[in-house]
Amino acid sequence: MHILNKKILLISDSHRFLDHLPRLVKKYRKSVDLMIHCGDSALPKNDPVMSLFDIAVRGNHDEEAYPSYVKYEHILVTHGHLYNVYDGYDELIRLCQKERCSLCFHGHTHVPTIKTIQGITFINPGSTMVNRGSYDYGTYAIVHLFNDIQTTFYRSDTDAICSDAILLEGLRQLELFKRWRKE
Repeated sequence: MHILNKKILLISDSHRFLDHLPRLVKKYRKSVDLMIHCGDSALPKNDPVMSLFDIAVRGNHDEEAYPSYVKYEHILVTHGHLYNVYDGYDELIRLCQKERCSLCFHGHTHVPTIKTIQGITFINPGSTMVNRGSYDYGTYAIVHLFNDIQTTFYRSDTDAICSDAILLEGLRQLELFKRWRKE
């Protein structure tokens, strides 16, 4: 896998909750190489804040003007709702393989996660609005691509680095969702 030398602001599921999105864009737009929104901004594509994103995809609460996914180098960006991410990554794995992508950014679950399956790394920054879990704050991620993939998750209300405990809780939450949907 060819790793780009990039620093990326990764946001998803802001749902027109504008307490954090404009501030985060202003804070990072000059210090990152790419700004990516993984869908469910619930804002029009020509919104002044959304127009600053290098890549933005359509979530289940967005207008049709956004693409369902974007391939950028070896990165696939999508929301996830069209690929049933609550049931697992099988459909996204097939799409990533078809597009020859080894990195996938997505949203939809409101659960910040990072995991590697079949050589593909999946990163969900969570929701800047609020995540599903025992904590009452939203998250976003900064992804550094330089020789490897380094991801740091931040609270969207304070910009403090998140504890690894929320990632473990997120993985447990996703397993519960998967089981509930099968019942």
